[in-house]
Amino acid sequence: MHWIMDRDQRVDHCLSALLVLQCLTLFLVIPLAQRGGLGRTLLDICHLAFAILCVTVLTRHRLLQMVTLLCLALLTAWPLAGHLVSASLRLDSVQQHEAIALVSFVFNGAVTGVVAHHVFAAGRRVTMHRIRGAVLLYLNIAALFAIAYGAIAMYAPGAFTGTDLHHHGGDGLSAAFTYFSLTTLTTTGYGDIVPAEPLTRSLANLEAVIGQLFPATLLARLVALHMVHEDR
Repeated sequence: MHWIMDRDQRVDHCLSALLVLQCLTLFLVIPLAQRGGLGRTLLDICHLAFAILCVTVLTRHRLLQMVTLLCLALLTAWPLAGHLVSASLRLDSVQQHEAIALVSFVFNGAVTGVVAHHVFAAGRRVTMHRIRGAVLLYLNIAALFAIAYGAIAMYAPGAFTGTDLHHHGGDGLSAAFTYFSLTTLTTTGYGDIVPAEPLTRSLANLEAVIGQLFPATLLARLVALHMVHEDR
């Protein structure tokens, strides 16, 4: 019983730590990474810390642990050995970015699923750590949509219009679409980046709807969990 309580406490504190890491990644490190050098190194460190916390604390399923670690290894090793892999597989620059986007999406999707399980699972009382985990989940949704926008932009360069949007490299586009995703999720919509194709418009609409419904659904779920715990 004490072991279970200790593990619940570790999970709770892990959710708070992951929220801090995700905030640093989205709001500080990704914008810095477009300048290369130190920013890119910091991004790799954040990914590494994120995955270590998920695998060691949150994830108990062996297959999910392996998928998360594999994705992390690919994301971390690509800047160092990506040119060798690309040469052996004969990948051009677009295909390289597609591969990185796919791995990033799987990594963030796995993390989002693990966090959602711990945030919304029944049987545990609602704590501030758990609420922070819900905020983390909200930010992870923005990260997933940012990756999707970037993948679409690689296939269809005219899918988005905006100031100097097409003058950025890979990391610059990642920062631009992270910014666009966050403003869409919160329905801020500054208008400096605009979806120009039906698919990107639909995707942006979907993200905006999720951004509106998620807080209400989250509140209802947490209240229900709190009431169930109080009844016990």
